[in-house]
Amino acid sequence: MKMSRKKIAILVVGLLVVAGVVIQAVWRPFAHRKAAGTSEIVLDIHHPDAVIDSEALSRLPRDILRVPLLHDVLTQDFVDYYESNDTRLSAEGALRRLAFEHQLDWRDELIRRVFDEPAHVLLWRSPDGRLGYWVMSIHRNGLAKLLQGFGNVGASDSQLSQVAKLSGDVPVYALKLAVGRTILFATKDERLVVMSAPGVLLDAKGSLLGERADAVSEMLSSGRDDAARAYQLDAPGDAPKGHRLVVSANYLSFGYQAFFSGIDALRFDFSPNGSAAANWQTSALIEPGKLPQAWNSADLWRALPANPAACTSLPADWKEASGLLGKVADVGPDGAAAIGDQLTGPAAVCWYAKSTLVAPVFVARVKTQDAASITTLKTALGKTFGDVIGAYEAKAAKSGDADSGYRRLPVTKHDQGASVTVWQRPVSALSGTALSSKASFASQLSAERYFPVTLALAHGYLIFSPDSRLVDDTLAVLDKRYPALADTLAPQRLPRTILTLTPSSAAALIEREAGAALPADQEAVFRNASRTHLVPKLHALAHYPPVSLTLPQNLPGSKGWVPVEWWFDRAKAGADSGATAGVADSPADQPGTEGD
Repeated sequence: MKMSRKKIAILVVGLLVVAGVVIQAVWRPFAHRKAAGTSEIVLDIHHPDAVIDSEALSRLPRDILRVPLLHDVLTQDFVDYYESNDTRLSAEGALRRLAFEHQLDWRDELIRRVFDEPAHVLLWRSPDGRLGYWVMSIHRNGLAKLLQGFGNVGASDSQLSQVAKLSGDVPVYALKLAVGRTILFATKDERLVVMSAPGVLLDAKGSLLGERADAVSEMLSSGRDDAARAYQLDAPGDAPKGHRLVVSANYLSFGYQAFFSGIDALRFDFSPNGSAAANWQTSALIEPGKLPQAWNSADLWRALPANPAACTSLPADWKEASGLLGKVADVGPDGAAAIGDQLTGPAAVCWYAKSTLVAPVFVARVKTQDAASITTLKTALGKTFGDVIGAYEAKAAKSGDADSGYRRLPVTKHDQGASVTVWQRPVSALSGTALSSKASFASQLSAERYFPVTLALAHGYLIFSPDSRLVDDTLAVLDKRYPALADTLAPQRLPRTILTLTPSSAAALIEREAGAALPADQEAVFRNASRTHLVPKLHALAHYPPVSLTLPQNLPGSKGWVPVEWWFDRAKAGADSGATAGVADSPADQPGTEGD
């Protein structure tokens, strides 16, 4: 049927109208532009998880590689990644496009200077555990020209728009870098504040979050924020020298602050020194009132086996830890307190090359007690171990708790003399440290491997590990049948050593764990990549001598920063010198050590 010109015209107009509706619905070129994906982000604007003050952020990765150990372990890709990440490249590309299309006098070297200026960065953890949210403050005269013209551009550009106004009518702009990726920034005089996402400053409706808006306004006016007060830092100047990195212990401990109650943060300071070796210095923010026994770890190192892949001392808050135990065990608050009240001083956790990453050994000191108190403690430990440890075993034989329908293998208890009691329960797991086929109870296990989870009370120590071999080794140390970790450390440094690492053991452990996590028949590509890139770096790491971290002999009377020294311990006859790792040589006052 032939259509008349009038009908064709009506049809064309109709199609254009439909097309316009679709374009407006999808693209929305005529709608009011708002920051993409605006939703309030949960963070404490007054207490960031990390703080960076840098003379030039672009130089930070390269300066990190000036530490000899990190230079051998990390690769050039580490530098290239942070110089070529998508956020930086997208921002550079957006600025170049704005300059070209709007005829702004922004040269490439001027744009690059934005990323090379002194900066103050506050960072918070995102849901995936990374430091994914940040606010960056920059103050430098060179930015003045780059900041000119934003008002005119923001009124006519599809990628740049004004989304809010701070106090004093300071505009806030949104720069869309990609789909679902938008950053905010605000400028005042010669100051620039950039935010990683709209939700850092705006709520779901695009309105300013009052407390955060006030904080950003203060950054623009004075360059100050509450991070200095939160971490007892000197306020950063307008032109910092080198780099300063501060990370909260809560972030480093994945939220398990109860086991780090006396340490609030770690700080790493870098002072430029031309082409000389990197001068990185480490400090810890210590709260002495929360440190058990002033964080004296000597007794722990005397009980732990030598040659660990890694060991660290934990200034545990046993009262808070027993509160957590009361929530997960059937013993209730009183039963948990009966255990927590008997523990004293710091705890220690160690990994060994003979075991796996998921099966470290934990050691803690028990208060001196009479026979009756020891008996009460053993009763509480046995009940708690039986309640908490274990998983459902479909093949397990019916036991006394079979009426509940939750089968587990039985707990075995062994008394090795008057001062040693050991509890153990096998738990089926694909990542277990023992083969089920070699167990006498193999028919009751639900997997090819299992954990021989073990708890021991021996000679004034409480010892726990998912791998019974590590508990046996620790008992052998206490019985003087196995060398102790303390035998490999300088005696005068024992009380203040808080971490020790044996690179050769750590490299062996990581290499084996990487191989187990990447089976050749399932992960051939990643396994080959691991062999090509990871294994050579681990072999380079293995050539380093054991390294340990120590605190000063005398801690401050109130909360404050204290220096942390790094020591490389070399097992050489007659070696009587010492130095802090990665820094200038210190006086030779540490017998049995040699620093690098």
